[in-house]
This record gives sequence, structure tokens and C-alpha cells, in this order.
Amino acid sequence: MKSLRMLYIYAVIGLLFAASAAAQSESVSIVTADGVVLSGTLYKASASGAPAVICLHQWRSDRSSYSALAAELHKAGYNVLTIDARGYGGSTKTEAGKRVRPDRDIQQDVAAAVKYMKDMGGSKIGLIGASYGSSNAVIFASKASEISSLVLLSPGLNYFNQLPTEGPVAKLKGRAVFAAASKEDVRSLEAVNRYKEILGADIDVKIYDAAGHGTDMFDAEPGLKDAIKSFLDARLR
Repeated sequence: MKSLRMLYIYAVIGLLFAASAAAQSESVSIVTADGVVLSGTLYKASASGAPAVICLHQWRSDRSSYSALAAELHKAGYNVLTIDARGYGGSTKTEAGKRVRPDRDIQQDVAAAVKYMKDMGGSKIGLIGASYGSSNAVIFASKASEISSLVLLSPGLNYFNQLPTEGPVAKLKGRAVFAAASKEDVRSLEAVNRYKEILGADIDVKIYDAAGHGTDMFDAEPGLKDAIKSFLDARLR
């Protein structure tokens, strides 16, 4: 009987934790300028005027790849928005119901997400991008002064030969950038080293061993999430 009572207590505690986690986030829909309906998850901070972070996933992924990081940043007091880029997750249709395919260029998705967070009152906005998401973050930020900080996971100099980033990175001088890559991920390592040459003291770099690509590095290097939080605490607050 005692063991059954304990199991019941643990089950109730588990349900309470699950309910608490669910209460911290909400599903949102954001419409881009060209009519694509983006699915997102908003982790809304309790304090008004909290800094905002937008997470952009890698190719063939979705917003769930940022769930753990988003929850940690939200707990630390950030407004966090994770989105499914066009063609992925729940972002597969336009307002008119037309099917949407993945696209390497997601600038309109980023613009819509940034506008959404600005409309919430966010005065300081940071972008976190993985792989092609990092390229799109760099390209967008190079034209948008409201982006204060960037976190780039496994960036590339020209993913798919469609997303060149050296020129845009040069326009980020004076802003805060954090970049991480794994040694065996040769192209990303090359990009991080090149960014360091361009940005000098404006970029913080983390290089790992056998950590994988993009958000996969979170599993291989649990300390990466802490490093990102520390960077944002210092450069986005």
C-alpha cells in the first residue's frame, strides 16, 4: 500500500511539472510578408521589457531542436521565440492553403519573427541560428541594426552556394557574436576561423571535438547551452 501511495505521489508531481512547463510556453502563428504561416513556440518572460531571443533551426529540422535551450533561457528571464522555418514542422502552408516547400532563403521568416518580438516590446533582440539558420541570421542582422547579438552554431561561408556570409559578417563589427563548431565539421570550422579573422574581439568562439553539427552539439556538449546563456547575459542584457 505504501509503495502504491508513493507511486501516486510521484505521478502527481510529474503531472505538476509537465503542467508547469506547458504553462511557460504557448503556440503561436506568424504570417510572413509573402503569406506563409509560420508555426512557433513563444516562451514569454514575466518581466516587461525583457530581452528577446529568436531561434532558427538547421536544414531538415524544426523548432523542437531548441526546446531545452529555450526553456533554460526563459527561466533566466528572456522572451524566447522558436519557429519552424518555411517548409518544416507546422510551417507548410500559406494563408490561402497553398503548400510551402523548404527554402534555403528564409529572410522573410526571420523578418516576420523579429517584427513579432518587436511588437511585444522587445528593445534588445538576439538571433540564434544553426547551420543554414545561422547564415540567414547573419545575412538578416547585417541589414538590421536592431539585432544586438548573434549565436551561430556550425555556420558556413556559403551553404548550398546560395548563402554567402563573409560580406555580411564584415558588417557586424561592433556587435556581439558567439560562434561554435566541432573540429571534424571542417566547413563550419573554416567559417568560424574566418569570422574570427574578420571580427576579432567582437566574436566569442567555442571549438569542440567530435560534437557534431548545429543543434546536435547540445547533446555532445551539455556545456554549450551554459556558454550561450553566459554570452547572452553579458552581451544582450
